[in-house]
Amino acid sequence: MRPIKILSLLLLFSLELLAIDKGNIRGFVTDSLNGEPISYANVVVKGTRLGSSSDNKGYFFIAAVPSGKQTLRISYLGYETKEIEVDIPANEILQINVQIVKSSVLLKELNVIGERSAKENETDLGLQKISAKDIEMLPQSVESDIFKVLQASPGVSSTGDVTSRYYVRGGGSDQNLLLLNGVTIYNPFHALGIFSVVDPEMISVLEFYKGGFPSEYGGRLSSIANVVSKDGNKNNYSGSVNASFISGKAMVEGPIPHGSFIITGRKSYFSEVLKNYFNDKKVPFNFYDLSFKVNYSNPDFNNGKIILHGFISRDDLNNNDPKSEDYFVGNKLFGLNWYQIWGSPLMSNFSLSYSQYGAQVFPNLSTAKPRRNSVDDVSMNFDFTYMYQSKDELHFGLQNTFLSTDLILQNLYGANTNIASNGTMIKGYVNYKLYRYDNWGFDIGARMNFFSASKRRPFLFEPRINIIFRPINTLSLKAAIGRFSQEIVSLTNENELISIFEPWTIVPSYLDPPEATHFILGAEYYLNESFSLQVEGYYKLLSSLFDLNPRKFSARDYDYINISGRAYGIEGLIKYQFGSVYVQSSYTLSWAFKENRDIVTIPRYDVRHSINFLAGISLGAGWEVNSNWSFNSGMPFRPIAGYYDRLMINPWESNYLFGDYVPVTYWSETNNKRLPYYHRLDLSISKDFRISKADVSLGASIINVYNHKNVFYFNKDSGEKVYMLPFFPSATLKVKI
Repeated sequence: MRPIKILSLLLLFSLELLAIDKGNIRGFVTDSLNGEPISYANVVVKGTRLGSSSDNKGYFFIAAVPSGKQTLRISYLGYETKEIEVDIPANEILQINVQIVKSSVLLKELNVIGERSAKENETDLGLQKISAKDIEMLPQSVESDIFKVLQASPGVSSTGDVTSRYYVRGGGSDQNLLLLNGVTIYNPFHALGIFSVVDPEMISVLEFYKGGFPSEYGGRLSSIANVVSKDGNKNNYSGSVNASFISGKAMVEGPIPHGSFIITGRKSYFSEVLKNYFNDKKVPFNFYDLSFKVNYSNPDFNNGKIILHGFISRDDLNNNDPKSEDYFVGNKLFGLNWYQIWGSPLMSNFSLSYSQYGAQVFPNLSTAKPRRNSVDDVSMNFDFTYMYQSKDELHFGLQNTFLSTDLILQNLYGANTNIASNGTMIKGYVNYKLYRYDNWGFDIGARMNFFSASKRRPFLFEPRINIIFRPINTLSLKAAIGRFSQEIVSLTNENELISIFEPWTIVPSYLDPPEATHFILGAEYYLNESFSLQVEGYYKLLSSLFDLNPRKFSARDYDYINISGRAYGIEGLIKYQFGSVYVQSSYTLSWAFKENRDIVTIPRYDVRHSINFLAGISLGAGWEVNSNWSFNSGMPFRPIAGYYDRLMINPWESNYLFGDYVPVTYWSETNNKRLPYYHRLDLSISKDFRISKADVSLGASIINVYNHKNVFYFNKDSGEKVYMLPFFPSATLKVKI
């Protein structure tokens, strides 16, 4: 009978343990000096495996914490670790708002998002989290730029030094979506595509999805880049100025009653430096951008925040020559957000936004034809997140967009064509994330296309599944499958090396909207807190892609056709960080194809091998040195096979029966040759110091240190090689008060 009694006592004891009441902990992690939210900080319950990471608003939620006395440990690289004792009430939610202090160690940590996430079973395959510090680490040519950081990521390629356009895992450049605080920026480029319109001074964090993104995101086939701007200093007024060889910047921020604000601006003042990008040719451009953000936390609504934000950018190319055409490109966007965390573990976000894009070509007395394009996007979204006691999460919402596009073109004989389209897109999504188990996580969702702007609606349901399995504590195995669609496309010829006018339009009624299916497998291994290895393989099936019609022989033939495509590859990424030293190395092996009937071609952005090596070290006393070495296979190009004379007849001229003979280039097969291998070493050094009440940062960079001649293209008239950036030094100065 004694064993039975012991077993009964153990059973009663186990039932008593199960009956212990539990509570929840939630709150915000912010910087102690300026009150800015700290994204991706780790918050764990000491002595347990319970924990969470703060989101891009600094918010965290930990479910099912045993009631009673507990200790919270808050950590974030570059900040002092903080421990707080709390008393968890049973069956209630305890709110703890935490301020953490920047580390005062002179040998400062370089990578501010280097720690492993406390939520280790999070399904984050294909997600890269980039901070403003990560952008600063990459040596800059003239301006620090978010797109140059993306181009250094495995699986992302570019067609040259003179452009910030990027191509993700075999997809076209218009298959990438850039969001600023959730609002679409249709033209994200300055200065003929060399720089991003998003000034790094305004960035809090950048979330970059290279594929398999969750169902709350849609509208593009390849990638999502979501930029979250800073809230502004909640404690003190401050400002900064920044100067480079090409532009000047200014920023001012400070507190308002129950909130804060931030305003940033940038203006170009010296275009001569662009001769380095365009083979010593002068490019008389002028650009500016302006952003603002106002945050208001209404005391009548606990844990509520109202955000008003805006962004304006404009680029002008004025040649000051009546025989040359001029260009204009601009963006305007405004948004209103209401974030609310309710008494139950429910978080909501209501957003109303307007985004406008405009571009125009002024031919003057040149042979160019006038062109004009505009996009108007009015969106209203309702997003919700519910967090369960089991640590599971339910995300759902409704996204409504009214879209209008207008494109005016003129042909060789002066006839105007107006391509105008508008429509309403209503999309719903639901996403369930299963986090209740320690060694695996499951994310299943779907995006529903209820109404579409294009005449032919894409597939009604876009299912998406992400899975993570951790057989051991240091190894994560991941997989993702998903369908994606796109209803607005850019009418850009990918073979144009530099394209200024890139019109957007809703998919024409005679074409199907582009769609894609992603298959992704990945693994992540942590040897220790300083060393990690990531490997991802992907396969993408692309259908109904948008391409020029090679068989357009008459005015009745359509200008564009649907084609298919596929892309696949494998990526590897190694990160090592110890104290003041940070090293990151990546390798990508990839293939991309386009298929039109039985004809298979390689797009210009297909890069077979790509290697990137980034290293940084903090020397102490404010000194920091960074380097980046890139190596890529040569890009495909279409070689010239010869020339012939074409008889051109203009029926509007009196002597049209005779006509004129015009030399025409005869091209060989599309992209059947490759340029020589590309490689380049960049170095930068910076010094931070203080003068009176001002924080000063002085930096210098050298692009292409050993002056390797990377071929950009061959001149079609002479066959001469045109090279990319040569040896190019630059400097920056930043003063913050």
